[in-house]
Amino acid sequence: MVYPSKYEDLNYTPLVISAYIIKILKKGPQNFENLYDKLVKKYKINLNIYYNCLTFLWLSEIIYLEDYSIGIKK
Repeated sequence: MVYPSKYEDLNYTPLVISAYIIKILKKGPQNFENLYDKLVKKYKINLNIYYNCLTFLWLSEIIYLEDYSIGIKK
């Protein structure tokens, strides 16, 4: 779920984590695993939240997925 509930910490919602993903991807395309490792270090998220964020960004047509890398659409 992308929308936060009233019981969640707003710093760990998929919307905030997606913004951090965009910030990382502005520097250049990333590998799936490297991007996940960076997010785990900063937010200590699980794989389910990671895939929710990627799905949200992909459906919003903000990122592209090519082979094993993720980048921002121009």
